[in-house]
Amino acid sequence: MHLLEAARAIRRAGLSAACCAVAAVAIAGDPMAAIQIPVPCAGESPAYPAVDQPADIRVVYYDALGPKWAPAPCTGWKESNVAFLITTAGRFHHAGSIEEIAARLGTISSYHDILYWSHSRQAWRPIMPEAFALAGPDPASKRGNFTAAEMLDGAPRYFWQSASGKFAYRLQVMRHDDRSMVIEMENVTGLQMLLLPVFRPGDARMQYYVGKESGDVWHYYSMIAVSGPFSSLLRSGEESFVNRAGAIYRYFAGIPTDQEPPPIR
Repeated sequence: MHLLEAARAIRRAGLSAACCAVAAVAIAGDPMAAIQIPVPCAGESPAYPAVDQPADIRVVYYDALGPKWAPAPCTGWKESNVAFLITTAGRFHHAGSIEEIAARLGTISSYHDILYWSHSRQAWRPIMPEAFALAGPDPASKRGNFTAAEMLDGAPRYFWQSASGKFAYRLQVMRHDDRSMVIEMENVTGLQMLLLPVFRPGDARMQYYVGKESGDVWHYYSMIAVSGPFSSLLRSGEESFVNRAGAIYRYFAGIPTDQEPPPIR
């Protein structure tokens, strides 16, 4: 496998775990100032767009974060050569309960139906061509989808997906009440190419925050951190990052993931 093919596979794998139009910003380094990343678990409130307005998706590279940047302790993330962060903030309508959102998240077999717009192929493509729930981190422990009760009991859940190679992920609701939910996700298996560990366990880490505001209006915020020995290969491809992050947001919000227009054509 050539290095370019490896880079493409890393990009697909790193974002697979990952409303209408999406406003997107790619942020490179500014030698005079570091970009601030709001972290809800640290009491920091993201700037959510108005309901039904485009979600705000930002791809922030490490050099824009500043040399002193480190993940907030409440995330549980360790600083490990983060290549970039992807944040998504949005508001959406949902007339149901937090249990319904948890049930949607636990229906792993439906992840195949999460479509994103492939900028390179100019076509709608599944983020995960195949996905199924696991009884544990062993990819051989296939089981049926998780119920809302299983998702909300606080135990780690696992699933397998085939975006690029075979990857198992941990999916865990860290805390919830009847109005909010915090979810963590990370890869628990790695990827080797050319006999090199290009994607290690824990190199794709995600946190999702969902909360009810008033009436049927909810907000969504996600942070995706991507690391890895070959993370410099990921300095391009913002269109793919944004479109995949937008598809995940749409799935959480119950919006058809292939709704026109795509985030970035």
